[in-house]
Amino acid sequence: MLFVAGTTRCRLPVLFWPPVTPLSMSRLTWIQRITLVLFLLVVTNWVMNATIGYSLLGADLFTLFFIIFLCLSLITAIRPLMQRLLWRVRHRLLVTYFLAGVLPLILILAIFGLGFYMFVAATSNYLSQSALNDRLDLLQTTAKLTARNLVNARGNVSSGAPDQMILRIGNRIFSKDGPVQDIPAWSKPGFKGVIRRDTSEYLMAAHEEAGTGAQRVEAFAYAPFDNEVLAKFLPNVASIQILRLPISANEDADIDFENVHPRLDSSTVSRPPAARGFWDITPRAGWPLTVLDWNSGAKDDHIVGLTVRPSALLRQLLSPLGALARPIVISFFVIAAVLFAVELMAGISSLQLARTVTRSVHDLYVGTRKVEAGDFSHRIPVRSKDQLSELANAFNSMTGRVERLIAEVKEKEKLQAELEIARQVQAQLFPKRIPALRTLELLGFCKPARVVSGDYYDFIPFDSRSTALVIGDISGKGISAALLMASVQSSLHAQLKMRSNGFVSTATLVARLNQQLYESTPPEKYATVYCSFYDDESGRLSYTNAGHLAPMVVRRGNIVRLESNGMAVGLFPNLSYEENVIALEPGDLLTAFTDGITESENAAGEQFGEMRLADLLVRHCHRPLDEIVRLITEDVRNWVHDVDNQDDTTMLLARRV
Repeated sequence: MLFVAGTTRCRLPVLFWPPVTPLSMSRLTWIQRITLVLFLLVVTNWVMNATIGYSLLGADLFTLFFIIFLCLSLITAIRPLMQRLLWRVRHRLLVTYFLAGVLPLILILAIFGLGFYMFVAATSNYLSQSALNDRLDLLQTTAKLTARNLVNARGNVSSGAPDQMILRIGNRIFSKDGPVQDIPAWSKPGFKGVIRRDTSEYLMAAHEEAGTGAQRVEAFAYAPFDNEVLAKFLPNVASIQILRLPISANEDADIDFENVHPRLDSSTVSRPPAARGFWDITPRAGWPLTVLDWNSGAKDDHIVGLTVRPSALLRQLLSPLGALARPIVISFFVIAAVLFAVELMAGISSLQLARTVTRSVHDLYVGTRKVEAGDFSHRIPVRSKDQLSELANAFNSMTGRVERLIAEVKEKEKLQAELEIARQVQAQLFPKRIPALRTLELLGFCKPARVVSGDYYDFIPFDSRSTALVIGDISGKGISAALLMASVQSSLHAQLKMRSNGFVSTATLVARLNQQLYESTPPEKYATVYCSFYDDESGRLSYTNAGHLAPMVVRRGNIVRLESNGMAVGLFPNLSYEENVIALEPGDLLTAFTDGITESENAAGEQFGEMRLADLLVRHCHRPLDEIVRLITEDVRNWVHDVDNQDDTTMLLARRV
């Protein structure tokens, strides 16, 4: 694209004030420096174009960037002035309304106008090119059919060549009397295009078919290309002119299209349609056309210029819609009218809204300063009954809630302190040391789901050779479960301390615990308990399982389950329980656990399950007890999807040595 620099008339003192001197260059911002460099490039391009007729490479791009950076420079230069003028919120709102309401409307109209022009130009170009190509295709089809018929007739031209057709069979040429009698020497099979012979233009297409032996049949179809043909391209839509460029398009020079005499002009045959309103302007479009010389085949550059009537073009494009075209056009104008009305109403209401908004902003500013100072009792005055008044009410409600929230936070801090004390107290309820047994290794682990836990495990030695192994799961979580856990712990310790007065079996111990919890807790509270007595000399383990998950004994790679033989404690009164006995063999690993391990769920809702736990125990039963606990808890932690909703996790491990 050629760039005419004569339209850029700027003076350096106007662009930069104060005038730029070498001493002040260091005070320019980087935007102003780039703008100055681009200005010098634009001026250099203008001087080159005016003196030697050449432009710099990328001159248009330099001009575009110069305009952009010039705007940025002006913005940075007027920023201090704008800050002084727009320190009031009211002025800022007015500018904002202009930028958000008026300016977008102007840009929308500009984009619509540019897009409409591009649509009209591109559509008219496409339709006119299609009309020319259709005529050339029709000529080529005619030539193809004629050549094929001659091949089938073995080159017998009985009636001579058809009208506007030249035939070449071998070295013989057949044609009728007309403006064209011979075939261009430079033409090739399959050629189609526009050709000029003397002062006339023709549409021409060629086709070649192979005959018998080495004989070939060539058919050349042609038709005059004049004003009448041109008028049929876009009838009643646009006037079309074909202009011959005075010089080759490859040469770099300006072209004055107004003074180029058209070779063809459809307006001499049919007048363009009249305008239907002030908006029905006549935009111009065009596309390049190559015309070949009949004698030499040299290319001659032409321009197909179109002067389009948009109303006629739209009418032709919408004609396939039939009865739907009119409602669509009416809907479009209704939407445009509504948009204009909305923008007008927004501009009018902006002036009224500015005062209301600025006053409300000031009230909010005062209120926030009060809140910043810690005065949450301040309330903003409500001056009207609109959304701004709702904002004031919301602010007042917020400060009221903040006051209450501060009080609640203080109460929560007290509760957190009490929970921390409860956690410390509960930690004292778990075994402080593991009993030293000659034939049994012991280890317990409990991870609360919250601050305190509802799970319970204990090692209670009651003589030199016997120790009680207890694990339990209290219903619920949190403080209530922790209190019930403390009750279970105290009851078990009290009963085992009294065991010296007589033999107490695990069944009797659990039955007493059930009766105590039933009498001292609500009906919905209960606990599952596994209680066992281990004899260090014989390896005998007597146990009672009151509704708890069956502990597992890993014995020589197999799992032995200590199934439940009683109901959970605290649900019904006067229940009796059974006592079972198992002899632990050397190498046996006893594992008791709560549902926080087996019922942990992954993202798909699948539980960890006892099978996975059993597999881990079998694979790692020979490892140290603390390592077994670590491996199991890691697998459970990796399995769990929602850690916040996980239950208390408790394990009790015992290995016979």
